[in-house]
Amino acid sequence: MKNILLSAIMLFAFISLGQQGDGGEPNGYNYFLKTGENIPTYSFDQPNISALRAEDRLNDSLKTGPWRFGYNYSASINFENSAVWYTKANGDKVGILKITSDQAKTINLTFANTKIPEGNELFIYNEDKSFVLGKFTQNHISEGALGAELIPGNTAIVEYFVPAENSGIYGNVEISTITHGYRTANEYQTKILGSSGDCNMNVNCPDGAPYVSIRNSAVMLVVGSNGMCSGALINNTQFDGTPYVLTANHCNSASPSGSWIFRFNWQATDCNNPTSSPSFESLSGSTKRANRFNSDFMLLEITGGLINGTVPQTHSPYFAGWNNGNAAPQSTISIHHPSGDIKKISFDDQPAVATQAMNSPEANSSWRVEWDRNTTTEGGSSGSPLFNQEGKIIGQLWGGNAGCNGTSSSGQDFYGRLFNSWNPTGSSNDEQLKHWLDPTNAGTVSILGYDPYNAPLDYNVAVTDIIGNEGSSCVSSFNPKVEILNLGMLPLTSLTIQYSYNNGATQSVNWTGNLSLYASALVQLPALTQVTGMNTIDVTAINPNGNTDQDMTDNQFDIDFNAAPNGVPLDFEFYLGCYAEEVSWELNSASGTTFYSGSGYTNGNTDNLVDEEFCLMEGCYQLILRDSYGDGVEGAAYNQCNYSGRMTLTNRNSNVVLARLLEADADFGFQKSYGFCTDDVSLNKEELDNKISIYPNPSNGAFKIIMDFEGEKNVVLRNVTGQTIASYQLNENELNISENKLSPGMYIVTITNNERNVTRKIIVE
Repeated sequence: MKNILLSAIMLFAFISLGQQGDGGEPNGYNYFLKTGENIPTYSFDQPNISALRAEDRLNDSLKTGPWRFGYNYSASINFENSAVWYTKANGDKVGILKITSDQAKTINLTFANTKIPEGNELFIYNEDKSFVLGKFTQNHISEGALGAELIPGNTAIVEYFVPAENSGIYGNVEISTITHGYRTANEYQTKILGSSGDCNMNVNCPDGAPYVSIRNSAVMLVVGSNGMCSGALINNTQFDGTPYVLTANHCNSASPSGSWIFRFNWQATDCNNPTSSPSFESLSGSTKRANRFNSDFMLLEITGGLINGTVPQTHSPYFAGWNNGNAAPQSTISIHHPSGDIKKISFDDQPAVATQAMNSPEANSSWRVEWDRNTTTEGGSSGSPLFNQEGKIIGQLWGGNAGCNGTSSSGQDFYGRLFNSWNPTGSSNDEQLKHWLDPTNAGTVSILGYDPYNAPLDYNVAVTDIIGNEGSSCVSSFNPKVEILNLGMLPLTSLTIQYSYNNGATQSVNWTGNLSLYASALVQLPALTQVTGMNTIDVTAINPNGNTDQDMTDNQFDIDFNAAPNGVPLDFEFYLGCYAEEVSWELNSASGTTFYSGSGYTNGNTDNLVDEEFCLMEGCYQLILRDSYGDGVEGAAYNQCNYSGRMTLTNRNSNVVLARLLEADADFGFQKSYGFCTDDVSLNKEELDNKISIYPNPSNGAFKIIMDFEGEKNVVLRNVTGQTIASYQLNENELNISENKLSPGMYIVTITNNERNVTRKIIVE
């Protein structure tokens, strides 16, 4: 959870554009104003603001909960007994009371033990009725609770209407919490909208234009009556509009989620901050379905204010698709409400990195992102969705140090990964996402989003993913599968998949089957032979049931990935210890090109495992471990830590350890380097090895290599960092090397006969 300030919009810019409830006009207050009859007023003193702000500074630094904007007063105000009532000539009754809190910037009310009989109506508004909430009916009550949106100012009027036919049937309306909003930030009075940093980008700026659908999935949450987070509607494999909201586990609060508020569509119409509040719609009430600390997710289901079991059409809902796979996205987007502000959008145009962070005991628990285009997140953004380049949710914001530095962004963020939250080993239904988001047990890795108010076309198929290349970068070929989804109203029984590989000729595969609306299937493509470097697969689906697809916008899909089909797989396990924030590492080629790297880890009293798989071509490389503090990955020497780090780099084919850092040697200072070479250990080199001799060894830089076998030989001399000193190509069986300028130390000689290779060590004195 990140430090934030709530927008001064709450104080200055609210007008009657906020919609929560079914609409309508309260009229009881005018009667009491005309008659001069006293309205019962329940007054609350200003809390100790200095003490609250001191607590906020501590809580914000701990980042362990929602950002607090108000102070909660507990109450038990039963409306039937506490309000003043009058009866109209037709027998209708109206009750009214007033709530005030001294010096409050905003005020919001939470109701408990509430039941509103059919025909009765509840309203909440400010004194000039420029901001009206309601009408609330039983449809808006969840488990007896109702959370009402924030009213600007320090006074709320509560009005309850009982029609004549319900005379004496009051139900029960009980105010349980009054929230004094104190953190609307006088320091931002002149900014009106825009309490978040200057580098935040409004969601409807030109950069956000392609993301209108996923924009409508993002919502702001008011939790525990006095805290704020972000979240998103998320789809399930039944495509039925079940109103699930994904947010962060650390947004949880002690109060039941039945009173939580979900605010939709609070956003500027363009790239500029408006001078008054844009309109928005809100729902209140939810049930917690699942949550988990290790990947910081919480899944809620909205229960109040629904129409036919889903979010009303007036709220323009969109249920975002998701991808629960392990592969890193090419780029990412987040849509969120920083500092309680209107909806913003952030971009990371580089691949996200899986890492262990935020004190999670789980390896690769998070996606690490560093924002581009001068965008960022702030507090209040916690729980916001992280979308991949396809607009599918892959995680939710856990924390980080990203923020605005003037008009530029800096720092990084960590998002709990859907991959880790999906179906953790040993998890129950309330600890995983799979049970809720894949109720059909489709087993799919990825699904599209869903608009419940956009009627399906007859013929509409989508390509949602290409799978099979994960973990295959070190093999010569693999068998890709294309995931298709029927978005058409009519059953899908046949289809043609056109594909090309590495920009080659277009080929076709015909599929037959029977897919109902929103059902998916995997179509097997022939095995594809990989090339070293970048590989590309392009796929297009055409001719559903022999007809023209009525929406071709989602029929094409492509993936790019690196491969080393003759490479050597390596396993890298690096335990960073408690002070992981100080640690970074990189794996470089002999020429200094970085193939793999890691940084931006989070401190915590855990062993902080980095678990990576490398695929390298035969050659020599350098692994560099760094520590900015200068004590390596030492930890156990300090009172606050129980762990010191360690590392192993292992050739998976041979199970040979290429580099190792023992726990006893964890204090390596600022940097430790390992030079190593890979070769194809699947070849039998014993015979070749026996026919090679090098002498003298040690030498002064002049030595002879005898190679007692026929054919062309390639000899490469490298230093321990992998840098090539000299290379030779010959057909003779004897090579004299004289490198008198070599510094004393160890060198590596690699001898290759086009089929096999042997590596020997040479000492120069």
